[in-house]
Amino acid sequence: MLIFVVAGGVLVAAEFSNMKSLLRGHVKFETLLPDEINGDLIVEASINTNFGAYMEEYSKNTKTNVTRTTDIYYVIWTGDDDSEDYRYMGIKVPASYGGQMDRMAEATYNYEMSDTIHFTGAVNKMSSQEYQYFKEYFEESDWTDEEIEEYTLPYYISVGALTGGAATSAYVIFGIGAALIFVGIIIMIYSLLGGDMKAFKKEAAALGMSEMELESEYGSARVMIKKDNLRIGRRLTFYMGGRKTHIISNDKIVWAYQQSTTHRTNGIKTGTTYELLIYLLNEKKVRHINMPGEEKAGEILQYMYENMPTAVVGYTDELMSLFRKDYQGFLNLRYHNTTEQSMPDMPQ
Repeated sequence: MLIFVVAGGVLVAAEFSNMKSLLRGHVKFETLLPDEINGDLIVEASINTNFGAYMEEYSKNTKTNVTRTTDIYYVIWTGDDDSEDYRYMGIKVPASYGGQMDRMAEATYNYEMSDTIHFTGAVNKMSSQEYQYFKEYFEESDWTDEEIEEYTLPYYISVGALTGGAATSAYVIFGIGAALIFVGIIIMIYSLLGGDMKAFKKEAAALGMSEMELESEYGSARVMIKKDNLRIGRRLTFYMGGRKTHIISNDKIVWAYQQSTTHRTNGIKTGTTYELLIYLLNEKKVRHINMPGEEKAGEILQYMYENMPTAVVGYTDELMSLFRKDYQGFLNLRYHNTTEQSMPDMPQ
């Protein structure tokens, strides 16, 4: 199950930035200010000016040892022809555009008009190698490091990236990753429920929830204790009891407090154990959840107090007396009255 979650997480993480770009949609490149350009954009660029190539990429046929140029990187500037705030950056185009881009560069240096070429692609941050070639282009024109830092951006438009089939591939990979995570969570729940899928479905039905809702609640619940898999979600609390995962509806919890038990052998103290005791509405059975220590128990009780408005949290003898002698009066403290009021201090 962990393999599914990890593999899915890797795929989702790999495509996360691409998905942000795709969901944002295409942006007109000429409208962007320099500080708005980053690696989370897909742009539509109308290029009529460039300052020449600074890098080429090749592929080599291992059988014939023949190499061919696949992509060429050119220097462009940001904004439109009237922009006063602009920077130099790069654009990576397929080699088939080389002739047009070279003629455009010649026209640029001769202060002549050139035909506009429309490109669509993703903005990428330059790798260290790409930036080195980019930087050398300006150093050859005697630019200082300070000038390069001030007047350039370490980004380039990768023409064709995240468009057409590439966009579809990103969606597919992200979807596969999300599906793997979902399957991993299902398997995790299945194993934690003792492998009894019937029991899992029964739990969902008893809570009036679909299996998908139950799985989603489990996956989003906050992990309070890893060892016993204590998780507190928005609607449900999960914990291990023996080999079975128990599920509690949060709106059924009426009281929770910590209990410490000191163990002695022949009058000599041998240790102390800590438990969280949870009482449910109209149930005599008390749920016992092992705690690793008093501090963790206090942390969990504080979280329950802040997130479960129907539950009394903390222990006093007076509360126990009220619980035993006047149950409805006890429920009126919080369960039937969720307005803010004075409650027992958290266990120290």
